[in-house]
Amino acid sequence: MDRREHGRRAERAAERLLRREGLIILARNWRAAGGEIDLAAMEGETLVFVEVKSRTGAFPEERPAVREAQRRRTARATRAFRERFGVAHLPFRFDLVTISGDPDRPGELLWRKSYRD
Repeated sequence: MDRREHGRRAERAAERLLRREGLIILARNWRAAGGEIDLAAMEGETLVFVEVKSRTGAFPEERPAVREAQRRRTARATRAFRERFGVAHLPFRFDLVTISGDPDRPGELLWRKSYRD
């Protein structure tokens, strides 16, 4: 399986997890302002922007899963999303879903709400 397919499968696994937990998925792979939002969802009245990270092995603890440059690109994309869809007034947060191993049968699938390194 190539890297792109691995990423698609990981995003589908993350989406299944979020749906099981009651979130409503609004968008997948939404691009704007030089950034991308892997998943945009609603949890109650809160917008949730989810970054999905997948590794065939474990995530190294000494390295952040989301680097600063990607955070800036994602922040620009989320501002564009909120403006485009008229939801800038809603509270929002950034979550992270990490998947270790095969996305179809993950060794570990973690959802971190309000993710910050």
